[in-house]
Amino acid sequence: MVSGSSLTAYWMGNYIADIIFQAIPAVVGIIGVNVFDIDVPKVWALFFVTIFANPAFIYFFSFFFDKDEAGSLIIKMLYMILGIIAPIVISILQVVNEHTIHIANIMRWFFYPFPIYSLTFGYMSIANRSVI
Repeated sequence: MVSGSSLTAYWMGNYIADIIFQAIPAVVGIIGVNVFDIDVPKVWALFFVTIFANPAFIYFFSFFFDKDEAGSLIIKMLYMILGIIAPIVISILQVVNEHTIHIANIMRWFFYPFPIYSLTFGYMSIANRSVI
C-alpha cells in the first residue's frame, strides 16, 4: 500500500499525471511546428506515441536503481546521449557512403527501444527525408 491506495491505483495515477505533464511540451512543439511552418508532416504522431511510451520506459528503468538520485542522473545522461548524439551520428552515417549506411541501419535498431531516440530520429528523418 502506498499512501493508502493500491499499487495499481498509485502507478496508474502517476502514469496519467506523467502523460498530462508530457502532453504540455508536446502540444507546444506541435504548435511551434505549425506556427513556423516547418515541413514535418505527421510529426504529431511522433509526439503522441512518445507521450505514452516515455513514462513506461522511465518506470521500467527506475527499478534498476536503489537511489532516486543515481537513477535520475543516469536517465539524464542516457537521454543526452540517445536524444542528441545518437540520432546525429546515425543521420551522418546514413549520408556518408554505402558502407556506413549499412552500419547506420544496423545501429538504429539497437536504439529504437528508447523513446527519446525514436522521437528525435523520427523528427530528423521526416525533416531530412529528401536527403536520406
